[in-house]
Amino acid sequence: MPTGTGTGTRGWPKTVFDTPEWLRAWERATAEKAAVLDDGSPPVYSLADSPFWRGYEFDVGVEPVWDRDVLTIGSVYAVFGPAYLASDPEAVAERTDRGIELARQHGACGLFVLNLPADAAEAWAEVRPPDVQARLDLAYHQIPGAGPDPVMGALDKHDRTEWRRRWRRTTEKGVRLVEESDPAPERIAEVIALANGSALKHGWPQLYDQGTVEAVLAVPGARLIRADWDGRTVAGFVALEHDRQLHLWAGGMDHTVVREVSPYLFLLYELLSAGVERGWQRIEFGRGNDQFKRKHGFTAVPLWSHFYAARAEEAPAYRERLTALHDGLARFQAQ
Repeated sequence: MPTGTGTGTRGWPKTVFDTPEWLRAWERATAEKAAVLDDGSPPVYSLADSPFWRGYEFDVGVEPVWDRDVLTIGSVYAVFGPAYLASDPEAVAERTDRGIELARQHGACGLFVLNLPADAAEAWAEVRPPDVQARLDLAYHQIPGAGPDPVMGALDKHDRTEWRRRWRRTTEKGVRLVEESDPAPERIAEVIALANGSALKHGWPQLYDQGTVEAVLAVPGARLIRADWDGRTVAGFVALEHDRQLHLWAGGMDHTVVREVSPYLFLLYELLSAGVERGWQRIEFGRGNDQFKRKHGFTAVPLWSHFYAARAEEAPAYRERLTALHDGLARFQAQ
């Protein structure tokens, strides 16, 4: 059963990934092979292939979980699934039943409801108990201005001193923060290359392409955030601002410069420093890089997913595969 913290309430607000603008953008995305089968609220997708999902399987070293298409509510690429729906049992029942029905009609593996915080996952499961519950990932965040240090929060003194030293050195060498709501295509390509480079460095497939990122940057509040060093992008994020929260959705850094500057830490410091002034209640740092994010004081929210087999007789096989993935990811993320 899911354990952990979500919002701590029986009501869950919508995130940027629940907005019509994000959903329309994701219909144009080409990073994964997916199609909308039902455009209800939220939509039901038919997923044929997802590089992000294959990255999970790579981390654990398991065989592919799915032997054919799987239907999803939410996307693997959306950090948070539609937790808001858990406040409405009738809506949970309707969307889940509709997804299972479509899975049967299309010969899919089943329905996968993705990336719910623990308390929302529990509420969802009370209405429609899944065949399998799996924790795939952790989403990390920080509340600007919270804690004894206005930028770094409750991080211990030694780590604060080291982080501030590296930020200061990087600033003195001329690295600067650049935010662009209408970036040039070549700047988008630079950040995509850094984000894909980070994935490839850890053995994952290429996660992002130009068409997908351009679609996401069309969402209101989206922007490119870059660490610029003499006209060169040495770190960057595709970011989304929504409802007084900043989501760092995709990003990476140039690892060839780390002996001279610390562009990733520089960007995080700059954003946390700006958070109070801009009125951000929360900065979402996304998933992955768990050890680094724990070391720098970010708070983790476990993300749970529910699987409903289209055919009852296949449920045990998918339970075994998803449980192996769940267990392996838990070990991997704890390293």
